[in-house]
Amino acid sequence: MRQRGLAFALCGVSLLVSVAASEHALAARGAQSPYDTLYVVTKDTAIRSAPEVGSAIKAPLAKGTEGVVMRWCRPEFNFRSWAYGSTRERRSMLKRHACEIKVNGIIGFVDGAVLDPM
Repeated sequence: MRQRGLAFALCGVSLLVSVAASEHALAARGAQSPYDTLYVVTKDTAIRSAPEVGSAIKAPLAKGTEGVVMRWCRPEFNFRSWAYGSTRERRSMLKRHACEIKVNGIIGFVDGAVLDPM
């Protein structure tokens, strides 16, 4: 019985280590959770303080910037369409949304049309 408990404990520790390693790998690439998605910027734009076009500009964002974390978009995507859609379908959906991003420590909004999956 004691060996069974030890084997169970070792499985638990192994699982925790592998989850921590996965989280660390995501953080190293710029993502904060498995739900974040990394993008590259497809054209020069500006990071805005709010989703609305015409909002105050927080910082410029250059074409080719990599490792942009897309945190969420408004209006929200249909989860099923986003989760199971092709890259082409996701690009099409992004064109109709303003998305909150994080890049180089700055959090703000851009039009989803300027984001492309890395």
